[in-house]
This record gives sequence, structure tokens and C-alpha cells, in this order.
Amino acid sequence: MISVDLDEASTLLKQRLELNGEPVGVSLILNKARIPEGLEPIEGRRRWCEMVQRARFNGELQLAFAENHKCKGGAASIGLIPYPPRIENGEFDTVNLEKTERVAIGRRLISYMPKLPGGKTIATLVAPLTKIPIFPDVVIIAAPAIVARRITQTYIYRHGGRVDANFAGIQSMCADAVAFPYGSGKMNISVGCDGATRNAGLSPNELVIGIPIEQLEEIVNVLDNKIDRWDEIMFSPPNP
Repeated sequence: MISVDLDEASTLLKQRLELNGEPVGVSLILNKARIPEGLEPIEGRRRWCEMVQRARFNGELQLAFAENHKCKGGAASIGLIPYPPRIENGEFDTVNLEKTERVAIGRRLISYMPKLPGGKTIATLVAPLTKIPIFPDVVIIAAPAIVARRITQTYIYRHGGRVDANFAGIQSMCADAVAFPYGSGKMNISVGCDGATRNAGLSPNELVIGIPIEQLEEIVNVLDNKIDRWDEIMFSPPNP
């Protein structure tokens, strides 16, 4: 049973990591009964990365169905729809975005992209962690590299081993930060993508971190107890 207090976790993350904006909670809704009563979907269409950034900076609570999602790649990766043929066959990333040299390479890119079964998700709910009305599945943080380093170190502190990041510089806020953590149960770190920078204002100097909700309590507890000491060690004079 997950017992983390979302308000306390958000406050601690913002203060201890000096975040620019809010930690964002994401709920992938698989059953209409889970949609909070009286909550209406957004008007028109938005890209997934826009929804995340509007929650991060403007404090917006956004319910969206498949028809409200403007970016088909983002909608497909988080399970709202199947990938459209031009994306799935590699043509879009090769011809439109010029991110792959040949269509066959574009097809291979999409085949490895983290994604949820098309149509499994019926709606998405995105909001600051303090405002999300149902318990989130994933928490997204966009921040400089030092924040990703500190969050990585919270995992290493209790588990050791390594943190394996899964990214391609494409579909960072959807496939990397939501589909991968949701499907694997593992935190993920992404280098961002051009689409999120162009369409939603993600800084080119920011990484995107997706955290499964079941890992959040441990992360905030370790951060609160260790970050001052880690910073002290980092900024201490080097050994002669």
C-alpha cells in the first residue's frame, strides 16, 4: 500500500532540489469510473508535453481523452491510441523530422520505443502533484542534471547497482517519462526532445525524470536525510 503524502513530497522536492516549477503527477485512466465526478476535459487539443508544462508552470489540472491529444506519437506511447501507420512504419521520423537516415531505421526506432497497448488508456489526468485529485501513477520532474544526479543517488543509496536510462532524444515526456516508468516500474531519465523544447518550452539544459509513484516515498525520505551531506561533500575543497 502506497502511503506517501503528496503535498509533503511535493514541498520537499521543490525545496530540497530547488526545482523550477512543480513536480507533475500523471494518472493514466483505464476505467471511466476513475474519472473524478464533475471534472470536464480540456477544450480543444494539446500536445502531451504542453499539458505537462502547463501543470508544471501554471498549476493546471487537465483531463484529456484521445481526441484532446494533438500529438499522435505522444498519445500512442501512453496507450490512448495505436501508433498511426506513418509513425509506426518509420516514415514520419525519417521524412518529416529527419531524425533517421532511412525509413527502415525509423521503423526500428519506433519498435524500441516504450509504449503501452493502444486503446488501453481511455483518458489522462495531468496536474501538479499537490492538485491531482486521484493518486498518480507517475511523477514527472524536469530539471538540470544535478537534480537527476541527486534522484539517482537516492536509489543507489539503498539498492546499489546502476540506474539504466532509456531514451532516444525523441518522445521524452511521453514515452520516456511515462510509458517506461509505468510499464517497467523503474525510474527513467531522459535527455529531453526537440518537440518538447519547440512546442512546450522545455529548456535544452533540462533533463526529464519519470518516477513510478511507488518509488516516491523512498526518494523523498533519502533526499531529506542525505542531500545536505552530499552537497557538503561535493562543494568541499578537493583533496591535495
